[in-house]
Amino acid sequence: MFFLYVTLLSNFVPLSLYVTVELCNFFLLYLVYVDVEMYDDRTNTRAAARSTNVTDLGQIEYIFSDKTGTLTQNVMRFKRCSVDGMVFGAPIQKSRPGAEPEDREEGTAFHPLRRLLVGQERSAEEKENEDFPNEERLTFNSEMFLRVLSLCHTVVVEKDLDLSPNIDAAKSAASASHASSNSKAKKIANKLFGKRDRTVSEMSANTAGYGLEMVAEDEEADFEANPIGAQSTNGSFSGIAGVQKAKDGAPSGFAYQAESPDEGALVSAGSKSFGFQVIGRDSSGIKLKCAHPTLFSDKKIVEDIKSGALNPVKLASESSSNLAPMEGATTAIDERLNDPSAQRIETWSILAVNKFDSDRKRMSIVLRAPVELGGFVLVLCKGADSAMMDPEVCIGAENLAHGGNRDSTNIDSVNEGDEDEEAEWSMSQMLELQSHLGEFASEGLRTLVLSVRFLTDKEAEDWLEVYKTAATSIKDRDGMLKDAALQIESKLHIVGATAIEDKLQDGVGETIATLEDAGIKLWVLTGDKRETAIEIGYSSHVLTPKMHVTEVADRGTDFVKAQCAMEFMRLVKTGKLPLYQRSEVDQLDNGCTMENFVFALNKCGRSIGRAYRRLVLQIRLVLCKCLGMDCSGLEEALDGIKKEDEVEKGILKDVVRRRHVRDRAEKVIQDFLNTPEGQKYKRRNGGDTDMVSNEIAGEDVPSVFQHANSAKSLLEKRRSEGKLSAQELRSLSISQLTAKELESEKDQNIINEDTLSLNSFFPMSGDATSDFDKRRRTILERLFAVDRDVRKGRLIKHMKKDKREEALASPQTQHAVIPDGDSPRALVIEGAALKHLLGDPELEELIFSIASQCEAVIACRVSPRQKALLVQLVRHNISPEPVTLAIGDGANDVGMIQEAHVGIGISGKEGKQAVNASDFAIAQFRFLETLILIHGRWDFFRQATVVMFSFYKNALMAAVLVAFNGQTVYSGQPLFDQWVISSLNFVAGFPIVVLGMFDRCLDKDYIRNNPEVYQASRQNELITNRVRLRWIILTFVHLFVLYYGTVNQLTTGGGMTSAFSGLMSFGDPDCPGDGEGGDLQSVGTVTYSCLIFILGLKILYESRSLINGECPPFSCRKGGEGVASKIGYTWVAFTIGSIVFYYFFLFMYSLIGANVGPGEFSNFVSVPEHVMGTRSVNWLIMFFIPISGMGFDLFGKVFSNMYYPTQTQIHIEIEAKERSKKSRRDVRIDRRRRASVRRERNSKPSGARSPV
Repeated sequence: MFFLYVTLLSNFVPLSLYVTVELCNFFLLYLVYVDVEMYDDRTNTRAAARSTNVTDLGQIEYIFSDKTGTLTQNVMRFKRCSVDGMVFGAPIQKSRPGAEPEDREEGTAFHPLRRLLVGQERSAEEKENEDFPNEERLTFNSEMFLRVLSLCHTVVVEKDLDLSPNIDAAKSAASASHASSNSKAKKIANKLFGKRDRTVSEMSANTAGYGLEMVAEDEEADFEANPIGAQSTNGSFSGIAGVQKAKDGAPSGFAYQAESPDEGALVSAGSKSFGFQVIGRDSSGIKLKCAHPTLFSDKKIVEDIKSGALNPVKLASESSSNLAPMEGATTAIDERLNDPSAQRIETWSILAVNKFDSDRKRMSIVLRAPVELGGFVLVLCKGADSAMMDPEVCIGAENLAHGGNRDSTNIDSVNEGDEDEEAEWSMSQMLELQSHLGEFASEGLRTLVLSVRFLTDKEAEDWLEVYKTAATSIKDRDGMLKDAALQIESKLHIVGATAIEDKLQDGVGETIATLEDAGIKLWVLTGDKRETAIEIGYSSHVLTPKMHVTEVADRGTDFVKAQCAMEFMRLVKTGKLPLYQRSEVDQLDNGCTMENFVFALNKCGRSIGRAYRRLVLQIRLVLCKCLGMDCSGLEEALDGIKKEDEVEKGILKDVVRRRHVRDRAEKVIQDFLNTPEGQKYKRRNGGDTDMVSNEIAGEDVPSVFQHANSAKSLLEKRRSEGKLSAQELRSLSISQLTAKELESEKDQNIINEDTLSLNSFFPMSGDATSDFDKRRRTILERLFAVDRDVRKGRLIKHMKKDKREEALASPQTQHAVIPDGDSPRALVIEGAALKHLLGDPELEELIFSIASQCEAVIACRVSPRQKALLVQLVRHNISPEPVTLAIGDGANDVGMIQEAHVGIGISGKEGKQAVNASDFAIAQFRFLETLILIHGRWDFFRQATVVMFSFYKNALMAAVLVAFNGQTVYSGQPLFDQWVISSLNFVAGFPIVVLGMFDRCLDKDYIRNNPEVYQASRQNELITNRVRLRWIILTFVHLFVLYYGTVNQLTTGGGMTSAFSGLMSFGDPDCPGDGEGGDLQSVGTVTYSCLIFILGLKILYESRSLINGECPPFSCRKGGEGVASKIGYTWVAFTIGSIVFYYFFLFMYSLIGANVGPGEFSNFVSVPEHVMGTRSVNWLIMFFIPISGMGFDLFGKVFSNMYYPTQTQIHIEIEAKERSKKSRRDVRIDRRRRASVRRERNSKPSGARSPV
């Protein structure tokens, strides 16, 4: 009998939970697949679910993302440039999405890109010359800037194999090469007919054909709008033969092939936007086609350049000194660029090419100009700003601002010591360029500085001998070539800087900002170089200009370890890592504390487990050897246990482990300072260890922003003193020209780059924990609150009076205030540096401690294995282990995807390896927001409720059976019929399945606007210990109400009588026993019925969105939503799926027993008819008992929501208020509309008919 009783306890285990969860999971995965918000129409790709761990999406704490193909499209676009101290090109968004207006930084005034072609007014003597009498030349810096774009590269022009077959590339090239042969005849035609006689449509087409990008973002859209090179309907290419271009700016029928996307973007921009088109590259040199007048047509200038009498600084200052560009300059440029007669072909001979390397960070090319331009030799160079703007490399670098007080002194001394106009112009131009570079970097643009140097024939001859010797050397050829390049790459004149955008995928910046607001940390793991990764970090808003970026490059093992150790100690001393402070790590680790007890208990349990497995394996090994069987698998298992023993020795107490990490950091720092390199740092900083730490650990913001801020402050100081540079005067004159042209187009309501440019000249105008008063917390909040912020007193109502008033005055203040720390920090580390850290547990914990205090982490030049190790680093160094997500699109991301809890593959251009290894597949990174915040959050809430309810359901039924056995001497006699018991999972299962499929906590729009609600699911709000305790208490309350409200009432007193007053219309007083209800079957059926009602009502109370649907769900009208979208699933599941189905089951059970005959079904014959049809008291009990039981639940929910609400409950109430306001507003609008219609109808004269 005892074992029969024990079998009743098996009902505590919800065997149906697995089926219920799998059914819900299958449907939730289907919802991911059919979600139109995650459908990419360009590639016709849906989101696909490849595993069932959908609930993990609601608990993500770390995201590891690849860069190329995941965050970016790997498409480079020329966006902006700085020439002559002016910025050309509209800025891109550089503030984080959703940033406050006061946090947005005002950018520098800029001009449209095409204004770069606005040159200087020609002198009276030059105007008398018949060659180009009405045209102006570019400034020296502008012309050389464009020539560096189009000549300093390794791009080749090849036939476009992907071109349509009806386009003859050979004819296109031939027409391009012979474009200038008919120039005289076309000049005569232009004089006879005039250029101004062309129609407006032709002019607008030519202006578009000029290829100047306004604010268009889609490169292909720009090309389709460009009639030059655009294909007409009959298959031919429109436009004049001399100016036909392909989509990338190459001659029609050809394409540019570049070693890097950056070079291709620069050459393409030079052709499409500025008319400097590279049409070929062969042994004779680079063939360039352009239409702009050149300074080198002046023989005197060329002779002075060849002799060295004219330096570039003087030439640049003189050519840009004119302040009044001629009116109609833009029209003249448009006409010239589209006039084949103005096109000329230049062949620049290549003398030498110094390729890019990681040490010099620049490349250069030595060219000889065409004979018609004088045949002089020049050096064109481009490279990173840190490598180019060096006093040993460029002219005027001594005037640059490098931060600190010494800059102002240096500039002032230059001003006082040299009043020369050239020096003044050079200093102002370099300062402006430096400030522009900081602005470009803050926008995440890839910057390059362009420069030029003219060589005399003697200098060119001498250097070419050195270059030839290095190029033909067998020994140390690379080193000799590098020395030759360094020799010629000096005394360079800076002509400008470019800013290239590595185009992000749509919505990447907004998605990253939203995920960060949701409390999710993003780590970018890429194989690109460090500079590229940092630029993408700024463009995607992972990094911000205000962040302190710690860059850990591979500068040797000792330096990398010391840099990380110094940064670690800085965080410890500033209180960011309090557990590693000396007062914490020096605590005794052998005291009688709970922590030590738990540690010893866990260690003992692991030891016993290993001993048991070792004993079993040894016994099996002996038996296998006796039987002559293969024992290799058993021996490997024993070796694995031995390795576990070794690992166990390394498991230390937390205090001891942290003490070892701190001691290791201090030792690493001391060892480094004793090295020769460390001694240099100590001497440089006067022996101050903290100063050394700040210098090595990167305490300051990135140097490019420091220099830019210093340059801006110096320029502002000069302006305040009334010193307006020539660049600023010229910039104002160009803006006046833009304003005049806009005035002539004022009827066209178009916001283009000109309008944005003009507007840019007239811009529109501690410790937070002390804010809270813990005494304001109530006892209920301390004891029963589920939400952490409520329990710890971090709501607005817990704030001090003055702080509370300040917070309530701001409409943007959230209900939970997060303490602010010092300036945000970011970590950028190279894969080569990680080699010195990974593999050592102490150094791994040290670098993770640094990364955990950073808002952004970027790992560059990392291998696929290192990506997986970084994911593993996060998983193993946080307790409890966080849920991680990895997203990538290539085969090199597979290891990272498989190591993370959730893997996301992007269907990109790098194959399907990442998709095949992933749990979910999406087409764009921006879909991650919907997948995590919407599906992940909803699915977690659904499944958590399903799991808790399933245990509650079985626990309540099993508890009733156990309670009843107290009256049966624990004989194991169940209160309910065995077949009725087995129906529980079906009868009570339908409502919970529907809840697990359709329940929604907060709408999509509200979640997107308030991504912080995601933290509720990430913190396990519905399955915390306090919530589980509530369910347990509720189970006992419902057991008490259900058992003592039914069994006691029906088995004593009136339950055994057949009084006439207790009979219903179906009762027969004359029939013996008719109307009595004290038997086991009757009492059990009534109690079970009350149980079903309680479970159904409980599901309604746990639902956060009741699906009411429409009644009837079908109609005869065509269109609109289908029947499946109009069904009230909540009520259908509760009424039909649970209540109706339950009664249907009872009567069918009774009917089957009556028809089958004697057997196991015969005990329930006529029981439903007797219970439901003859006793009114049963209906009273089935009505009041569920209401009484749910009354306790209702009281508890209302009480907790009023006095210690959760984060989710607060947002539910806010959303309800917003929905109510919107509903009232819609009603008012509808009333106004109807009143307006009535007034309009009444105002019509009688007899007038409304138009049909």
